[in-house]
Amino acid sequence: MPAGEGRPAPSLEAPRDQQPDDEGEEHEDSQQQRRELSSAASPPAAAAAATPPRRQGPGLPLLALAASLSAGAAYLLLRRVLRGRQGSGGKVRRAAVAKHQVFAAVLALEHPSVPLPPAAGLRLAGRTLVLSDRLDVQSLETAFGCEAWKAERTPAAHTYGPADALVAAGAKAVATVLSEPLGLGPLLSPDSATTPNPAGRSRIHGGGDFGAAVAVAAGLADLALALDELGGARVPAACCGAYALRTTAGVLTLEGAATAAASLAAPALLAADPQALLKAGQALRLPGGGAATEVPHYLVAEDLFAACGDQARAMVPAVVAAVKRWAGPDQAQALSLCEWLFHRVESLAPFMPAGSAPAAGQDRAEHVLQALAAAAEAVQQWEFLQQHGTWVEADQQELPAAVVAFWRQAQQVDDARYSSALAVAAELQAAMRTALADGYVFVLPTTPGPAPPVPAAGQGGSSPEVDAFRQRCCQFAAVASLSGVPQAVLPLPLPGGMPLSISLLALHKRDLALLQAVAKLGPMLEEEAAALAAQQKAQPAAPWQPRAAAAAGNGGAAAGAARGSGSSTSGGPRRGKAGAADAARTAEAEARKEDGNAAFRAGRYEEAARQYSAALQLDPRCAVYWANRGMANLKLGAYGAAEADCDEALKLELSAKALLRRGSARLAQGNVGGAHADFSQVLALEPQNRQARDELLRMQALGGALEGEGPLPGAFG
Repeated sequence: MPAGEGRPAPSLEAPRDQQPDDEGEEHEDSQQQRRELSSAASPPAAAAAATPPRRQGPGLPLLALAASLSAGAAYLLLRRVLRGRQGSGGKVRRAAVAKHQVFAAVLALEHPSVPLPPAAGLRLAGRTLVLSDRLDVQSLETAFGCEAWKAERTPAAHTYGPADALVAAGAKAVATVLSEPLGLGPLLSPDSATTPNPAGRSRIHGGGDFGAAVAVAAGLADLALALDELGGARVPAACCGAYALRTTAGVLTLEGAATAAASLAAPALLAADPQALLKAGQALRLPGGGAATEVPHYLVAEDLFAACGDQARAMVPAVVAAVKRWAGPDQAQALSLCEWLFHRVESLAPFMPAGSAPAAGQDRAEHVLQALAAAAEAVQQWEFLQQHGTWVEADQQELPAAVVAFWRQAQQVDDARYSSALAVAAELQAAMRTALADGYVFVLPTTPGPAPPVPAAGQGGSSPEVDAFRQRCCQFAAVASLSGVPQAVLPLPLPGGMPLSISLLALHKRDLALLQAVAKLGPMLEEEAAALAAQQKAQPAAPWQPRAAAAAGNGGAAAGAARGSGSSTSGGPRRGKAGAADAARTAEAEARKEDGNAAFRAGRYEEAARQYSAALQLDPRCAVYWANRGMANLKLGAYGAAEADCDEALKLELSAKALLRRGSARLAQGNVGGAHADFSQVLALEPQNRQARDELLRMQALGGALEGEGPLPGAFG
């Protein structure tokens, strides 16, 4: 697959336009507040008229997190989560796991099956290791999760190479562990009733190479070596609360491993302790070890978190707080990953859902996620059919119904669709090489939430909830599976509840540096998650309001019918000349604006948007109200709505702040040309405006000269 062209890494400096008008500069503590990443907002009516962005391959659409992650908003969301859990039976009960429920064969391997070069010290002395039953073990038939498959195999002559290397480093292999049949996980045909999830009774274990995750999470082994294709190791690790590393594709051999689709496959390490995971990576001599002082820059994929459930979104502030504790206050920034992929990976187009593509925002993110999963599944189905189709056809009576159904569906994938999917993989790999240069790391959810309940008896091992969970997991997993980048899975425990999980994606062959980051960040994540939950319990919170309510009374197109050319007054609204509202109406509108400003400063952006909407209902001719609601929508990730609000503000009065906010909204949607025009206009009004200059320089560094645009303004010197 081709490598991408290098480019300067994006600046992580936070925008300075982070406060509503008439409120002065932000306080330092306000800049460190946390923000809820949620996805259900209904944009104002004016957003429908927004012009779709040009598809010209922009740089990463970034927004600062340093001043945007609200602890207050997270507490409201977490309160809802905890109340919902209490209403459904209180704390989750852990499950005991016996060896016979997860071990496929008991081993006692203390020496490699072939001579190996001397290990650099016995890093893993005293550690126990389990191996997926997809990996060869000397003198055993490889089971591949399927007794029918195992019955036709001959004993392996040698143990899988990386397993030998771990044993040579001092680990003792104690067992092979169960997995889903023929590597078709996660959750295609899981048997969650037989093997429990140690993190919670009656919850699915995640399928795929579930035995590896269950074994380390239950304390039956210190380490596990498995195989990951489309989340087969990452998803069960997340469901069971374990750490995992999917290695860079091609770094470790696949010889001696049974695969469903080799193009998607990479070996994976799992452990309950991040230090053990790091030592295992060192024993395998994984590439990319960084200096002890190296600190990555973290880009949080807020659109993927917005596609998750309440629990995952509520824990985002804990993620950012942990990053800041270790890496510093400026090392975390928000990223609209799907928007960036839409522009940079044009080969996704054939895999988009049928119908017209949405203009931007979370609807487009959904289309991109579906396209990623569709491309990865096309690769998986085609390669599975080529490698195992004949055998499945002959033995289908011995196989689970879900496997046979998968085989039949795979027959619908033709060579042309497979070639298109490989083109997606090649283009995505090149894009990731470019984006993750210079130590950048993507942060995204591993799963959309905690492991769902085990389906009831008679449901055939599945349920609508499990099916939806599997679909979203595959969408998230497809990014690393198609691009081949390394991905680390970190558990995020919620006290008294099921564990959540986030993932870190790094540049190809930066595996060891990623493990070093995990070893530092993992314990901090656990502490911040516990602190966030404890602080929520200690502080009273306002009743939860669904985001859909924010759309009510948002001052749509009708609200802007009466417009005038405004004049500015310090500390008050800018009103048109065509008559002012009566004094009582004006005072009420100003009171609603002040309430919105107070909510904004506290990080309650949904409430702020509602208050500004109420002010607009009272006085739709006030540019400040439109601009302030635009800033609130920008914080909420409703970029189309933010752009529409700033459009309305600018129709009433030309303002550098409204231009800056509209430029940020346009850039987040990939409209580089529109953003460039807005930031350039700001410099025409205020030649010394630092944010506009920095944004233009950043765009120039990320994307080079913009098509159809002249040089940057001379104010840069």
